Amino acid sequence: MYSEVLPNKDQAVVAYCHSGVRSAHTTFVLTELLGYKNVKNYDGSWTEWSNFDNYPKEKDSITTIF
Repeated sequence: MYSEVLPNKDQAVVAYCHSGVRSAHTTFVLTELLGYKNVKNYDGSWTEWSNFDNYPKEKDSITTIF
């Protein structure tokens, strides 16, 4: 599933979810099991981001949601 949307293991990936817990699992799988090199986990995730009125909150054309 990941290789279909992330074919290049060197591309930058930022995993996020509601609070950073589920995205930590995704970060682990990508880096430790699948060998992706440039993966970050946004541990504040949506809980933090949604508290700031001036942060953008719209879906772009390149974001993939699983």
